[in-house]
Amino acid sequence: MFKSNSSSTRSQFLGLLTNRWALTCCLILIFQQILEASSTFWLVMLMASITKGENFFPFLMLYLAALVIPYIPWCWAFVLKITWKQEAQRSLTNAFIASNKNNIGEWSNKGLKEQKLSVLTSEGPATIHAFIDYVWDVTYYFSSLTLNILALSLVVEPLFAVVYAFSIVLVVIVMKLKRRTQRQLTLKAMTARIDLCQSLLAAWDNVLLGNDYNFKLWDEKNTLRLNRCLQRNVDLERFDQFLAIFVSLMTSLPCLGVVIYFVLKNRNDLVLLSSFVVILPILFQILSYTYLTLSLAFRWTMHRSKLTTIYKTIQGSKETHASLERKVKWGKMMFTNSFVDPHETATLDSSISLAYPEPINSHQDLLKQTYRSGRVTIRGENGCGKSTALMLIKNALEKRAFFLPTHNQLSFNSETNKYSTGESLKNRLLEILDKVEADILLLDEWDANLDKENQERLSELIDELSEKKCVIEVRHR
Repeated sequence: MFKSNSSSTRSQFLGLLTNRWALTCCLILIFQQILEASSTFWLVMLMASITKGENFFPFLMLYLAALVIPYIPWCWAFVLKITWKQEAQRSLTNAFIASNKNNIGEWSNKGLKEQKLSVLTSEGPATIHAFIDYVWDVTYYFSSLTLNILALSLVVEPLFAVVYAFSIVLVVIVMKLKRRTQRQLTLKAMTARIDLCQSLLAAWDNVLLGNDYNFKLWDEKNTLRLNRCLQRNVDLERFDQFLAIFVSLMTSLPCLGVVIYFVLKNRNDLVLLSSFVVILPILFQILSYTYLTLSLAFRWTMHRSKLTTIYKTIQGSKETHASLERKVKWGKMMFTNSFVDPHETATLDSSISLAYPEPINSHQDLLKQTYRSGRVTIRGENGCGKSTALMLIKNALEKRAFFLPTHNQLSFNSETNKYSTGESLKNRLLEILDKVEADILLLDEWDANLDKENQERLSELIDELSEKKCVIEVRHR
């Protein structure tokens, strides 16, 4: 098995952050925060004008505008965020297609199928949406925090910026020290959620069919996975919250010290103190943003780990021809064939049927039969690898061959849900005859679950197909 391409995972992760929707959304959000942060400056100027008895009307208008106008870019950015999410989900689907298309070696691996489909349909989109919401929140709170601290430092006390920067340095050091612990907790929580999703995928059969034995086994396994998922996610959240509280104290206490220092230093300047008292609520709002921002910043590793795990999970790990060959017991399989010679007149004698079976030593023996139209039938003991033999042919011929397994969810124009098994297969074969350009058709146990009448009727249709294509079939009976 090949290892996942780490460079591809990194490029997908970076692409999620640097696409036009992401960049435009974040830039508009930052612009909105610039407008909003300017309200602090205009409020200080407004209070100073009122206290001094000067004309305050221009500053009042600017202050009100700074409160109202930011809603317009915020709404615009929010719409772009929805588009960003949908495009990111499209990118995930495209990444799955690019990594797994024609990877037939993994097709029959049920465990891998459940894991990848769980990621593609539920865990993947949820993780991507959560990450985009996370980037939105980080951009919003970080820009608000930075710009408001800058405004306070410019119009009130420069020490706010110095003390705050020092606090951030201490927090980053703590985050670095705890990074490995959080990564381990994140991966455990992620694995537990995927295991739970895989268990829930089996709920339909185990619950609806009413077999008590199967239901009890499934219920025990599902309960165990649910409890493990709950415990690991609680452990992760508890770790995050304890650290967030510690971070909040590290940033709040120094800033409160600056507040006390500023009040004592300017206790005789009533104009400055009145302006400062008015913006105190903004300062405490900034401190609350500090808690949220640093808490979000600490979750960066968690979100990145989740996302990279998602992208790694959907990557294909191709099996070699040799590994597939080892799964086939060639000595227990035989094939018979019938071909129509296109150079002869269409008579009964032109159809040459070999009534006796021929041995199969490798998939190369079957590939030799694919250079002309006709019908090749493979038979053998159960479990000898007949379906894998078809997979080997498909793997070797790629687009030249069309593979139709027994149970599948392949997309066809014909609405197969309305018909019986026989009618559905008939409609699909007719569509293949009319629409599919591949000159080799691989049919895996097409006669399973069909009565004798349907088998004979569909066999005639396959004969018609074999006049134009090489049909290689595995028969159930």
